[in-house]
Amino acid sequence: MNTKYHILSIIMEDRESAFHPVNELLHSYAQHILLRVGYPMRDLGVAVIFLIVELPVSEMGALSGKLGQIKSVKVKVTTLKLEEGEQNEN
Repeated sequence: MNTKYHILSIIMEDRESAFHPVNELLHSYAQHILLRVGYPMRDLGVAVIFLIVELPVSEMGALSGKLGQIKSVKVKVTTLKLEEGEQNEN
């Protein structure tokens, strides 16, 4: 499968109800998550999570779809368009 890098922005509008379902789902994809940054906005009852993941496009669609089905969760996915040589440079 042709894996790609994706950036996910996850907004939990009701942090109390969405926290556990989101974390359980992300835990099941842990081996594909390269970076996770969370920013709880406790005074607003909202949390934002930014992820960089490496998945095939079809699996990324499945993950974002599952996240989007969780009540009070909004998801935005950006697939990075990297040239073949850019992915392997280090």
